[in-house]
Amino acid sequence: MGIREISSVDFEYAKLLNCTIKLLGTAERLSEYGEYDGALSVYVSPKVVPLTQTVLSTVHHIQNVVSLKSANTGLTSFQGLGAGRYTAANSVVADICRIASGNSSRDPFPLSSNIELDNNYSSAFYIRITFQDELGIIRRVGELAERNGVSVCSVLQNPIKDRMSADFVVTTEECRYSQVQAMCEDIGKEDFAHNIPLFMPMLND
Repeated sequence: MGIREISSVDFEYAKLLNCTIKLLGTAERLSEYGEYDGALSVYVSPKVVPLTQTVLSTVHHIQNVVSLKSANTGLTSFQGLGAGRYTAANSVVADICRIASGNSSRDPFPLSSNIELDNNYSSAFYIRITFQDELGIIRRVGELAERNGVSVCSVLQNPIKDRMSADFVVTTEECRYSQVQAMCEDIGKEDFAHNIPLFMPMLND
């Protein structure tokens, strides 16, 4: 999911969760047998980020942050300019120099490893449901969550101002991406739902 579906109401609900929303690229080696030796999960998505995660939650404008977590070094972060005229100019000049030196054909990712990719990652999720008000909506959403093996953590709702078009948010316990995707597709088929709900992963506190 991209950022086009994110609206101001999502930031309102994120604030209620003591969080904000950031667009993050994530690469994680999944665990097998208690070791991080499984498949590689790689994806880009908006994420609900706790304000306590100060490195990621406070980055703004043209700043970028890279955070690395490993068993040997713990959490290490690097922050710097990710856009803007000087940063872009530096990249263009570097590309020109690489072409001029005859090194432009090198593989930018020279890894020979055959790591399996698996983007059916596990996370807690944020789900915003846009609905036409009627009785039994929360109960029905709970039933669809149960059907798809999703455990609900919390339900948040601002006061309803327009009964024909309102929103509420469900957060989940940790589950698979595919489970939440199926749950949201089921919700989108309900008469009360305006569309398939927006959902995005939540970063652990």
